[in-house]
Amino acid sequence: DKYDAILLEDCAHSLGVRYKDQHSGHMGVACAVSSQSYKMINSGEGGFLLTDDPDIAAQTAVYAGAYEALSGKHVTVPSKEEFKDYPTTIPNYSLRMSNLAASVIRPQIKTLDERIAKYNARYVKLQEELESRVGDHLTIPKLTPEVTLMVHDSMQFNLDSKFNQEMIEQFLKECGDHGLPVELFGHKTNARNFINWGFAPADVPLPKTADMLSRACDVRMPLMWDDEDFQDMADVIVESIEKVLEDAGVVA
Repeated sequence: DKYDAILLEDCAHSLGVRYKDQHSGHMGVACAVSSQSYKMINSGEGGFLLTDDPDIAAQTAVYAGAYEALSGKHVTVPSKEEFKDYPTTIPNYSLRMSNLAASVIRPQIKTLDERIAKYNARYVKLQEELESRVGDHLTIPKLTPEVTLMVHDSMQFNLDSKFNQEMIEQFLKECGDHGLPVELFGHKTNARNFINWGFAPADVPLPKTADMLSRACDVRMPLMWDDEDFQDMADVIVESIEKVLEDAGVVA
């Protein structure tokens, strides 16, 4: 309000997360939730937008494919008056979620609490395993105090500064060779790396951010894995770090 800023929330990974005991997605004028694979609810591909703003809702329905009078077939849309001349002035991208995808999602919504508990219990065990075995060589970010409920659907950690670029690449390769894909946020192709944001280029160099991203790693924690699979995950990460350090002549 102070700066008259419009807040749009990217909630792709944050279904279930609470900030100051308020669910993510409820603070801005609209939010986007993903139901793509590896997300809290999974329909293979897709997602949905949530908003209380009738104008945003009307435009979204038209973009999604509510041309002519098809908006009346939507279960939750604003009144006909809110659609104004949108059906003839903005494009129809036919982005509707299919009934099949929606039918896959709906039963999963009822199991959110169970899923959150499973994700978080596995995360705690994996975190303890990594910190006890290679805690001198990586750091796992801590939650800010305002986060009253987190949903850990991936393990993120920062390799220590002793890891140069060559060592980092070797670590990623070691993990991959053992069947564990590990993403590097600072990779030249990673969507989270600001240097790839051609739509919003940085006005000035950001060396501290670039340095942090260069060692920031992300490993997905698939919900459908068995509990024992996460011991294998820990072993691969630990043994890959140890191999890199050994090859570099660094005392572990």
